[in-house]
Amino acid sequence: MKRFRIIAAIAVLFITQGAYAQLDNLINSSAEWMRTPARNAATDAGDIVVYNPAGLVRLNNGFTINLGNQSLFRKPTHTYDLGMGAGEKSFHQEGADAFIPNLYASYKKDNWALFTGIFISGGGATANYPNGSINTDLIALQVLMQAQGAYSNTENQHLKASSSYLTSTIGTSYALNNRVSFAVAGRYINATNKTEAGMTLTQSPIGLPDAVMNLNTSDKASGFGAVLSTMIKATPKFDMTLRYETAVKLEFITSTKKDDFGVATDGTKSRRDLPAVLAWGGAYSASTSIKIYADVNYYFQKQANWSNSTVVTDEKKWSDLAGNAVAYNVGATFTTSPKLLVSIGGGYADNQYTDHNGYYTKLGAYEVAAEDNYNINTGFSYKANKSVTLTCGYMHTFYNTQTIKALNAQPLDVDVKVKNSLDAFAIGANLQF
Repeated sequence: MKRFRIIAAIAVLFITQGAYAQLDNLINSSAEWMRTPARNAATDAGDIVVYNPAGLVRLNNGFTINLGNQSLFRKPTHTYDLGMGAGEKSFHQEGADAFIPNLYASYKKDNWALFTGIFISGGGATANYPNGSINTDLIALQVLMQAQGAYSNTENQHLKASSSYLTSTIGTSYALNNRVSFAVAGRYINATNKTEAGMTLTQSPIGLPDAVMNLNTSDKASGFGAVLSTMIKATPKFDMTLRYETAVKLEFITSTKKDDFGVATDGTKSRRDLPAVLAWGGAYSASTSIKIYADVNYYFQKQANWSNSTVVTDEKKWSDLAGNAVAYNVGATFTTSPKLLVSIGGGYADNQYTDHNGYYTKLGAYEVAAEDNYNINTGFSYKANKSVTLTCGYMHTFYNTQTIKALNAQPLDVDVKVKNSLDAFAIGANLQF
């Protein structure tokens, strides 16, 4: 089969956006977070291994194991008209991300605690567009131009991309006194991004048979980082925490299984670091049965190395185009009986793009539709017995609708309307013995 080289590369990182604050780092890492989306100052379950490791010394002596799973139902949609007589087109995500697990374990003895965990710190979802998207449409136009009249149309466009940052952590916590505690941990990230895309060239005016073109690549990277955490009992009723996660260098290396486009090269390297995070948390005991939480997470995306953009955006750094990001969340828990705790909460995620249109020239951006969003959460925890507490959580996320100028479509003048919504469910169990 004759290959046609595409001007714009299709083999790129597709960092998928689920129920998290901004472009890369996940914030939803447990069923407890799903029911109460402010966990940075929590001390009531083993998921604080990832949210408040300094608070692990507040747990009972002995072992605590926390495990759970989340299922995400994302609905990103983008609509546009290339202005070439085809009319308006609209593409949306299909399928669900049913399995996003977490496992945390800790052992506490008096003033000390040891902890570990395995979870997904980024990605965790799949962008599935079985009928194509604006990016496959634009690539199809470029392919037909390169074909120089050998074909006049394409069909069966499709795109599927997944991303998962599998993360393990290990560390220790220490209570200096009954008011101040600290924690330090290391973490290891093993990240994998997979891309499958393709189309069929049809309607050859010179009688050529239809040509099926496919791309199947994977990009893998690994790296180490550190986590520092402190918790302070400011008053008998108010706790305050601070957590810093260092950036993790991730240099992805491409492996090609299939490439009919001639754009992917085995061994190609590209950077997409996981950004550093500074997280603050507060917890206020309003009464013996009511507790109020507040979180602020700041993501230093501009300091991360995300490689350079294309000539369309003057080869600026992708992280500079994205800008930093911040997430605000609040929640409240109500202990209605010795066995039942119910909760409610919500938040706002602010993606502080410095060049909104420029960032959307990254292949995969329209498919993810990472815009500012509001989340509402609710759920409950039920104490089944002395050792086992079961948790269920639900979240709905509303994304701002935006109109993006498709710079990749130049010289065509194309506006793309992007919108998104998300429903998420989580179940989990907390074991203490």
